[in-house]
Amino acid sequence: MESEELLKDLLAIPRSAAFNRVRYIGQLMDETEQTEFIKGLFAKAVESREAKNPEVLFDFLETWEEKGMAAAAERARAPFELGAAPWSPLNAPINKAKVALVTTGGFYVTGDEPFITDGPENKGDHSYRVIPRTTPADKLEVSHLHYDLSGPREDRNCVFPIDRAEDLVKDGVIGSLADTYYSFMGFIMNPELLAEETAPKVARLLKADGVDAVVLTAT
Repeated sequence: MESEELLKDLLAIPRSAAFNRVRYIGQLMDETEQTEFIKGLFAKAVESREAKNPEVLFDFLETWEEKGMAAAAERARAPFELGAAPWSPLNAPINKAKVALVTTGGFYVTGDEPFITDGPENKGDHSYRVIPRTTPADKLEVSHLHYDLSGPREDRNCVFPIDRAEDLVKDGVIGSLADTYYSFMGFIMNPELLAEETAPKVARLLKADGVDAVVLTAT
């Protein structure tokens, strides 16, 4: 096995693990940086044990997590010029408005195709999933490698507030809810496909459904 392949294999984060920004070291950094990280990791593990202080190791990992996030941010820059955000005024009082939820949390209904969390050349997945408003919590899954999934797996409302939206209708805060919500997987390294294809399509679907306002929940 070539050294580059070996390093990537060593730095692969289990998909079942909670989000850890260290994964960006294996995905985005070069061989020199990856080697530096592994050598430092062994050294800090020994130092941490001898000092009986796990913070030594934790601090080292956090430093490299920040480097990984910086590398990811650099690659995630939009490859096209962003214009002014379009503005659409709310044409109905909020307590009369029809509201829909859209999330970038990577949710999908059990049985549907999961999002591709590491697409070709790590460009992500710009597709979307339809989420019926009445989907039970035990039929809603999440596919995402770029944030800690322990929260939404325990309570979907911390990222995708389906149940809280129902409460707002019952309390008269908002008028009604759309029957259909939409979900994206927010780690999209090729955002022009989102901007040109799927986002406009979802916007048209929401408009056709008579939605007055959308709550976009990020991660």
